[in-house]
Amino acid sequence: MSTAGERSARIRANLDERSSGIGSNLAGRRQALAQGLIRDLSEIIPRQVEPPTLRREEKKGSIPSARGVAHYNYQPGSGGSGSSIASPLEEVNYGSRLYHTNGIPSTDGLFVYPLLSRLLLEDANGEPVEIYLAGTSAPTP
Repeated sequence: MSTAGERSARIRANLDERSSGIGSNLAGRRQALAQGLIRDLSEIIPRQVEPPTLRREEKKGSIPSARGVAHYNYQPGSGGSGSSIASPLEEVNYGSRLYHTNGIPSTDGLFVYPLLSRLLLEDANGEPVEIYLAGTSAPTP
């Protein structure tokens, strides 16, 4: 028969052997569960598609320096002698105004306001300027 010390040493050795086997078994199960979880999550989460890249452009040389030249295109009438109107415009004779015959009636119909038909003005160069104004229809109350 064996002594109590030997028996307890054997029991401890068996317990250590079983606990290491159980530990490695648990570690294997944990590893399998972790891999399954990763697989399931990767199926749920959409994969990020790498965006397309632009192709490289060939390097081109710079534009050589040169003296700039501008060709002026003068508009007609800007040569000094023409029919342009010089500011300011002034009304020389107030009595030279012409009015429409029917005028503009007030909304209540009691008054008729005069409506200008032609206005004679003079520009800064002393040239006459005529402005013709359109008539209007009577307002409907």
